[in-house]
Amino acid sequence: MKRYGSHPELISDRPNSYTHRYSLESNGGRRNRTLSTSANLQGFLDEFGRFSRRTISTSDMRKRLMSHHEHYDESSPLISHGHSQTSVVSEEYSEDSDDLKCHTISNTETIIHLLKGNIGIGVLTMPIAISNAGLFGGILGMIFVAVVTIHCMHTLVIAAQSIVSKRSDVEFLDYADTAQASFEEAGGRWAKCAKGFGRLINIFLCMSQIGSNAVYILFVAQNIMPVVETYLSPGWNYRIYIAILLIPVTLTCLVRNLKYLSPLSVVANILEFVGLGIIFYYIFATPLPETSSVPAFGSFAKFPIFFGTAIFAFEGISVVLPIENQMTNKQDMLGWAGVLNVSMVIIACLYISMGFFGYLKYGAEVASSITLNLPQNDLLAQSSLLMFSLAIFFSYALQFYVVMDIIGPNIIKPRVSDRMYLTVDYLTRILLTVFTLGLAATVPWLDLLVSLLGAVKMSTLSLMAPALIDSTAHWNTDSRGKFIYRSIKNIIVFTIGFLGCVIGTYISLQDIIHNFQHGEE
Repeated sequence: MKRYGSHPELISDRPNSYTHRYSLESNGGRRNRTLSTSANLQGFLDEFGRFSRRTISTSDMRKRLMSHHEHYDESSPLISHGHSQTSVVSEEYSEDSDDLKCHTISNTETIIHLLKGNIGIGVLTMPIAISNAGLFGGILGMIFVAVVTIHCMHTLVIAAQSIVSKRSDVEFLDYADTAQASFEEAGGRWAKCAKGFGRLINIFLCMSQIGSNAVYILFVAQNIMPVVETYLSPGWNYRIYIAILLIPVTLTCLVRNLKYLSPLSVVANILEFVGLGIIFYYIFATPLPETSSVPAFGSFAKFPIFFGTAIFAFEGISVVLPIENQMTNKQDMLGWAGVLNVSMVIIACLYISMGFFGYLKYGAEVASSITLNLPQNDLLAQSSLLMFSLAIFFSYALQFYVVMDIIGPNIIKPRVSDRMYLTVDYLTRILLTVFTLGLAATVPWLDLLVSLLGAVKMSTLSLMAPALIDSTAHWNTDSRGKFIYRSIKNIIVFTIGFLGCVIGTYISLQDIIHNFQHGEE
């Protein structure tokens, strides 16, 4: 049976078969308490790691299955071949099937994963985003961005499910797989571009993660700086804080096993949600100003900045398919009351609430991250800054794992010997970390950096690419009327993404250059 995935096996969650057999024997009277305790602890850690992951890598089900079949070819890179890791495995895998079934996730777990996959730094930049579009203009804009991005998530899932249903040798697809397979389904000239389109998606995914990590480091540096300056007053520039972060960040990025990083995801989740609670406490601690105290609508020239920041916040389109692949009931993902809609409506409401009330509270004084508007001498506010800084620091390592999960098997492995692979892998990790921190140190304006990344990468991944995938996946199956409707709809979505990318990039770069010229920091 062939399966599409995107990356070779780096870790395995599958319970050890020896431990499994031993536990069966122990039921007959042979019991070793030490081994039993060890097995239970290992099982807990495996389950803990599986649930807490947030990556765009392929479903863990494929990893557990592939790693236990001798025909699995780890050397088959996505960029060198037409598909992401095609492998032939034995049809006799009843034990593996039972194991995979028990490792799928429920609808509630799916919602939690989708929430974590979308809620990040973007929620903290919503007030500054709204300030660029006006109070009510920003709310309307957020609703529009939410509707369009959620629709594109739906089209991506539908396209993947449609392709899987047509191919008996394919069990699940990730984002790049779906992009490539949809072009192949369309045939003709589309098929000739299939391999290149899949590569392009992976390139943008890598750019997305590296760019997001630069934003993360800039956020951490700018949020720990007020706390340190309050108590120690060293008078350091934010770049010194970035330099200090280089060593701990590099050390965490050298961890190659996701199992050891998984607990950090749980800690990051807890810290983020507690931090959000503290922010809302400060927002509502005193009466809010009247809505007339801030502009209802912003200038048209600033709207592209809003668009880039808003679409950056909806950053989870790359995790939708891997999460859907792990669901026990995949049919529950879609529909008006489906898991995807429920999750994204919750996220949209959180973003709109943070943007609306945060901008109304702080008005023209709103900072690039609302955490910087909290009273710097207040202990609770300082704890919030440290919570978010620690949470984002942990998230950096998880996001970096995603980058290497693409670069390692697709770029490094085909080009170096097995003996040199680890050396080159570690060297690549160090160089990428230095590059990312250097990028963070170059552009000190968090809101403009977020807007630039949102315009470049998220307009592509969240709007333009899904529009193309939706059209090509149904190119040969739609009736004439449905084909016309789908084409018009996707042309509109693609155009929105294209204009947002071009105009947003231009305006963001223009503002960044302006700030550099005037020596603003």
